[in-house]
Amino acid sequence: MKKIVLFGDSIMAGFHDGVMSDILTDAIQKKFPNDEVVNVSIPGYKTSNAVTRVDQDIVGLNPDIVVLGFGANDISIDDEIKPGKFSSNLSTIIKEIGASKVILLSPPYTDWVKNPNRPWTRQLQFELVTEHLAKQLEVSYVDLLHKMANCTSVDNLLQKDGLHFTKDGYILLEDALVPEIKATLVRQTELVSN
Repeated sequence: MKKIVLFGDSIMAGFHDGVMSDILTDAIQKKFPNDEVVNVSIPGYKTSNAVTRVDQDIVGLNPDIVVLGFGANDISIDDEIKPGKFSSNLSTIIKEIGASKVILLSPPYTDWVKNPNRPWTRQLQFELVTEHLAKQLEVSYVDLLHKMANCTSVDNLLQKDGLHFTKDGYILLEDALVPEIKATLVRQTELVSN
């Protein structure tokens, strides 16, 4: 049995219709019924919060895979985090967990008209940071921002607040994550057998 850990902010925590839910955790668990899926995501978290707790919250769980889903709060211009600090925080988190265990998500798409404190320019900037970091540290990567932005019905992916996901948004996230989790498990098996 493998342990798959989901670690991020309210998007990863399943914030749906005003309450926390197991919508994402349950969806991933159904795809990996012989493995354990643990969600330790915390609404409101930024990478600056996560970097101080990764050893306690993640490494101590001895995970086989960790899906890192941060950025929705980091991109906010409220209590602004600079892209360089975002990169540094993620790099520290990834190195503590171990790059071979990590699947890194870009920040999600946010409707900047409804959420002007999360402008499109910062969304793009922080996606480039995560993409570069994934290449640099050789971690699996999902460009969630562009997967969402390229949908013809992007408004159907977001709740009225323009930030949190609808059921359709979580289906898209699940569809993006499942192949990456499978591929990461295969790579780990190959590393062990070599």
